[in-house]
Amino acid sequence: MVAVLSLIVAMLAVPAFATHYQASLEGSEFQIDDDANLKVDADPDATLDWANVTEVRRQDEPTGTGDNSYKGGVKEDTSCPQETTGSIPNNKSDLLSFGAYEEEGGAGDAGFLHLFWSRVNNPSGTTLMDFEFNQSEVGCAVGPNFQRTEDDILLEYSIDQGGARADITIRRWTADGAWGAATALSAQDATGTINSSVIPAAESDGLITAGSLSARTFGEATIDLDAIFDDTKCESFGSAMLKSRASDSFTSQLKDFIAPVPISLTNCGQVIIRKETIPDGATATFGYTKTFGTDPASTNTFSLQDGGSKTYDGVLFGTGYTVDETTVLDEWEFTSVDCSASSGVAADITGSVVTFDIDDADDVLDCTYTNTQLTGSVLVHKVDDAGALLAGAGFTLTPGDVAMTESDDGVFCTDGLFLGDYTVTESTVPPGYTGGDPQNVTVDSASTCAERLATEGELPDLTFTNNPVPGTVTITKVDDADPANALDGAGFTLYVDDDPNGVWDDVNETTVAKAEQLTVGGETTFTEVAQGFYCAVESTTPSGYETADPQCFEITVGTTPKGPTIELTFVDVRLHKVIVIVCHEGTNTLAESTVTNGSGELQTLVASDLEAELCALDGFGGKGHGEKQLTVDVGSDAHN
Repeated sequence: MVAVLSLIVAMLAVPAFATHYQASLEGSEFQIDDDANLKVDADPDATLDWANVTEVRRQDEPTGTGDNSYKGGVKEDTSCPQETTGSIPNNKSDLLSFGAYEEEGGAGDAGFLHLFWSRVNNPSGTTLMDFEFNQSEVGCAVGPNFQRTEDDILLEYSIDQGGARADITIRRWTADGAWGAATALSAQDATGTINSSVIPAAESDGLITAGSLSARTFGEATIDLDAIFDDTKCESFGSAMLKSRASDSFTSQLKDFIAPVPISLTNCGQVIIRKETIPDGATATFGYTKTFGTDPASTNTFSLQDGGSKTYDGVLFGTGYTVDETTVLDEWEFTSVDCSASSGVAADITGSVVTFDIDDADDVLDCTYTNTQLTGSVLVHKVDDAGALLAGAGFTLTPGDVAMTESDDGVFCTDGLFLGDYTVTESTVPPGYTGGDPQNVTVDSASTCAERLATEGELPDLTFTNNPVPGTVTITKVDDADPANALDGAGFTLYVDDDPNGVWDDVNETTVAKAEQLTVGGETTFTEVAQGFYCAVESTTPSGYETADPQCFEITVGTTPKGPTIELTFVDVRLHKVIVIVCHEGTNTLAESTVTNGSGELQTLVASDLEAELCALDGFGGKGHGEKQLTVDVGSDAHN
């Protein structure tokens, strides 16, 4: 059976050890027994063993003609050694199984790699096991091995005949296509033991189902991963296998093997930073600064937009790493950072700063930064020409065609607006007033209507001043006849009516509001007359008529878009002519006489073809020569 190997990390905090369990390494919780075995022994500090962890395990093919092994003559430096079957001599190690388990280390510690092997028999001589770890997951064209790349690892586990502790060395594959020189790992970096006692099937954790494992047929080892990994480089191994050799000479022939299995052994974690904005889809760019190292090296700054992400796959192990959002545009504010999607990492979040450790290959810091676009408000006052707040208007704000809300007469406010430029248009004009032109406004700071309206004396962003719609004054000019006759040629002038209003003062009220206009067809109309008090004065009177008295009035705010209309009628009374004739009473002929009217003087008729008829009219007779006193009363019924 081929087990897909993904080294399971024990998610346990590692306490500080004053001493370690038997042959275990300092800092490890895994039991490496002096007498190697798989069972969990009672110990307060070292609580792990093969029986209670989920390791990667691989069984060899059954012993016999079907058991695979290396073809004769191949050696460790053979890059792709070929295989054969049924050729394991009785005096050589016939491999049974091997396993691997990765234990998470403490902060800044790469952790530990635990290995075991088992074999069918205990041949004479040195016990020698080679564990090969390849970065590649691609198999060779021939043989069981995976393709080798530079810095692949070969761990050599050897115990002299009768010995109890293993010597462990490490070699790396070179660019020259051969394994490099062996480097011995210290007792602080590596440990290994072999079983000196029989292991019954019940304590073999399933390696065998019956009988027992003989002495010296099971061994285990621990390697501190800090001794394997270069902390300045990101190294990842994708496969592992177990091999045996003909002798302890490195150039001796390879014999048995247990085929490679895929693994994931690395000294790098992963960091993912994601970006979200409110509202969604914003194009603003946000800048970030990091302090963690990567392989290959990367710059410590990056930027993201909404929906974007930045992934660092080769994050080197370390503690106290940080990520911070360091560039935020003025119209945005930091809202939150959520690292709940992280795996194996406990993120410490202070404001926009995330502090964390990467100390295991399975560690993934996955954080999402969210920023909210700031919103402000626009406050508009609607006033009349006197500066008083004016009700009845309506305003629309664009872009967005937002209808502004009237909170009080003439006070409009809309908030939730993203910072930027807007245009306010008076969409509804109060009756009787002229509308104001559209005005532009820039929302450049965060605010709400509630805040602004609660602030006494808060100045508006915009003030729209509406003047009343001008009025119209129509004057009709007629005489005093019944029916009246329209009079042309009468002139009228509008004067400003000062206090007291409603009374014409021809001495002091001299300000002309509208120049004289003459009547045509008995009418004249003054347009565009502003709100206020006025007096209409007949400044030119047609001949033969009395001048009508001035009329005073007020132009107020109208209720229609056309403005108020004032209609005035001026009646000019017709003047009269008094004609005097003097007759000789005896002859009924005209007698020339002088008639005076104050300072004026006229002569009466001397002769006329109609003198007989004229002198036949009724008159006051019996008058001699000399001055006579007469009174003429022109009656009001004379106007009919």
